[in-house]
Amino acid sequence: MYVRGGSPDQNLVLLDGVIVYNPAHLGGFFSTFNNDALRDIKMIKGAFPAEYGGRVSSVLDLTMKEGAKDELHGAGGISLIASRLTLEGPITEDISFMVSGRRSYFDLILNKYTTGEEEFPQYYLYDLNAKTNWRIDENNHLYLSGYFGSDVFDFEGDEGNENISFDWGNTTANLRWLHIVSPELFTNFSLIYTDYGFSTNFSDNSEQGDQFFQFESLSQIRDFMLKGNAEYFPHPDHEIKFGIETILHQFRIKVGQSSDVDLDLFGLFGAGEESALESAVYLQDQWQATSDLSTNIGARLYYFNSGDYFFAEPRLSMAYDIYDDIKIKAAGSVGHQFLHLVVRNDIPLPTDLWFPSTDRIKPQRAYQGVLGAEKTFLDGEYLVSVEGFYKYMENLLEFQEDVQFSLGVPQVEDFAVGTGQAYGLEFFLNKRMGDFTGWVGYTLSWTERQFDDLNQGKPFYPRYDRRHDVSLTLNYSFNEDWEIGAVWVFATGQAFTMPQGQYFIGNDLSRDPGAYYYDDKYDYTERNGYRLPSYHRLDLNIMWKHKVFGDGDGWLSINLYNVYNRRNPFAQFIDYNYDNSGSYSKVLRQITLFPFVPTLAYNFEF
Repeated sequence: MYVRGGSPDQNLVLLDGVIVYNPAHLGGFFSTFNNDALRDIKMIKGAFPAEYGGRVSSVLDLTMKEGAKDELHGAGGISLIASRLTLEGPITEDISFMVSGRRSYFDLILNKYTTGEEEFPQYYLYDLNAKTNWRIDENNHLYLSGYFGSDVFDFEGDEGNENISFDWGNTTANLRWLHIVSPELFTNFSLIYTDYGFSTNFSDNSEQGDQFFQFESLSQIRDFMLKGNAEYFPHPDHEIKFGIETILHQFRIKVGQSSDVDLDLFGLFGAGEESALESAVYLQDQWQATSDLSTNIGARLYYFNSGDYFFAEPRLSMAYDIYDDIKIKAAGSVGHQFLHLVVRNDIPLPTDLWFPSTDRIKPQRAYQGVLGAEKTFLDGEYLVSVEGFYKYMENLLEFQEDVQFSLGVPQVEDFAVGTGQAYGLEFFLNKRMGDFTGWVGYTLSWTERQFDDLNQGKPFYPRYDRRHDVSLTLNYSFNEDWEIGAVWVFATGQAFTMPQGQYFIGNDLSRDPGAYYYDDKYDYTERNGYRLPSYHRLDLNIMWKHKVFGDGDGWLSINLYNVYNRRNPFAQFIDYNYDNSGSYSKVLRQITLFPFVPTLAYNFEF
């Protein structure tokens, strides 16, 4: 998820108040979270209020269902590629539950699409959501929620010489106590646990089994968090929020050609400890200043013990109604991020490595500004908005161009430190009522980085720079029973550093005629000077609704994914192509995630 020029680690993703470090399922084929388990979703694309912190790009705040209190309810679906089931209901008069699970089996059918020059990977995901709600009395509620999700990816080349595998997963738990002090004041206290891991293995072997290249990595973060907050309503025009939170981070990193030894990250960085403590307090006031003007004013104070950092972060946003149907919005903020996600730039694959700030690695800092307007017309049937943004970032990390990954965990000297900026315009048109509904969104943006030690000091585009981004969603209901939908997406291809030529270095035969040898070397583009082809696809679905039993609903759907069979590249890499004589040449190979996939699905609710 790239939001306004931010890298994926710069998004704060919360599920029931718990940080989820990598919530994405591969390729966007499945929704990030199981929709059946969610009650509310809030997306803030920039300059977010003081109650959120620790990231410098955006906030995705999701809340799970608490469980039906009247009777047992359920929802689920069975298709050719995945199944899901959600159940919720009462356990006793005062205790309710919700549990939701999902598993894909896309890996079982991908081999049917394998071709000689193009390979499809083996990939599947599974996740589980659960929550209980105990009403102790009228003023006290106790909640226990958890999430477990994992993605597994494995790719093997046509001759078995290349192997690419990576998997990642999150485990979270949150015990929360809600206490209503008075009609004007209520509090929440949480005890939270998070465990995130991402592992990568990439190897390239010759036909004879000699190893040309191997890269392995493991990045793991465990968090223990205490959080308390309060909401106070002293006046109908004021909603005051204040809180305190502290997180104990524990890190584990392995990286290089061999990962069979646990390595002490902080010992290598000279901090002498294997954990870091992050603490914050915040205060904000959602103030309806006039009938036309609303504001959110706040600040957040941060302390990070690894490096002994202390920061203050002011936050301000406002919205002004010019007329009943026209609104102007503006926001500005300063934010800090103490955790860094650094990836290898010469491998167009996920290689997530998380590093904390230390006395030698400064936290990221971002200054954001947003200005926009929105208008509704035809009695609210249509909504149109335009928004511009600018973001300046400091203390960004990238690997040095000559870093040696065979030496274990990278040292501080292996990182380059630089700045970045992102700016652009977002356009959105939404038809919200009637038989025909949908929206179209378009973003034009630029994201640049500049490091004195990289790319000869010249600015370059990071891999998550996306010049054009288009999303088109259309839905038409013929009647109460039949419905058709279409989704088309387009995105500029990812940037990375690709070999553009090859040269050979040999020894001087005049010195030793009997000892001839040579090494073949790559000539690379400038940093991220190559673009993968643009990503685009069209999905269609036709749905027939009917009554299952009682008040339950069911619907049968035909889903066509990637209708025109666009071979969207997940990655491209240089490979060896051998002939019968044992000679080889270099070829460009591509990994494609999902071809055209027709599926039949049955979904139900009761």
